[in-house]
Amino acid sequence: MTTERRNLALPAEVRAEGDTVTMRGYAYRFNELSHNLGGFRERIMPGAGADSLKANDVLGTFNHDMNQVLGRASSGTLRTGEDTEGGWYEIDLPNTTVGRDLAELLKRGDVRGSSFTFRVNDGGQRVHDELDDTTGLPIREITRMDVVELGPVLNPAYPTTDASLSRSIALSLGIGELPTDSRESVTDHPARVLVRALLHKGGVQ
Repeated sequence: MTTERRNLALPAEVRAEGDTVTMRGYAYRFNELSHNLGGFRERIMPGAGADSLKANDVLGTFNHDMNQVLGRASSGTLRTGEDTEGGWYEIDLPNTTVGRDLAELLKRGDVRGSSFTFRVNDGGQRVHDELDDTTGLPIREITRMDVVELGPVLNPAYPTTDASLSRSIALSLGIGELPTDSRESVTDHPARVLVRALLHKGGVQ
């Protein structure tokens, strides 16, 4: 499975209770379309990461830096789950330089988003029957994914996926040759028919 990363521009909250400073944010929101990820757009479907958030020893980091660990599921300093909005996380910030600095940056509004790292499970993606109304691009839907890491980031703009990774994803979904300016339904497009066959056989990785 290919590791992917997505960012969300949604401010996190921070609160203090006694000596504990806790931040809370959403790592991803359901049904929200990404920017162009290299020939397609993407959205995460409700329940996509619920099982992995319960089972995985998810790490909380600042800016995806493993040298700036904020919390960990197995230690109880990071709590995660899904609600009706999306995948949320809550971290008891450490009394370290990065923890104290982050608390101040959150209060000031300098840190403006969250991000998460994930892998799509076997059979955990599909192509929506219709093209995106705004861009004419195919829409990749994530239905099951393995979330391994998440946390606050400085630059939350939804990034364009690496070009080679985008091509790999598009080809695995059979959308590599779709025109990007079409507004017509892709239900009967040959690539869409191929995707249906692959999904039926469990062949989409």
